[in-house]
Amino acid sequence: MEEWIAIYKGLRLPLLGMLLTFITIYVFWPSRKKTMEEPAERMLEDLPPRGSETHHAK
Repeated sequence: MEEWIAIYKGLRLPLLGMLLTFITIYVFWPSRKKTMEEPAERMLEDLPPRGSETHHAK
């Protein structure tokens, strides 16, 4: 039983590192860039022009 605990403790940090590396590569992969940026571009298109803002507080 102690061997299994030692194996678990020895592999949990490298496994976490590999998982974080995989997620980072998946998110920043060049072919996914357009897919990830589309919502941001749509959100910016929906904003009103800068000069049309109204200020109610005096």
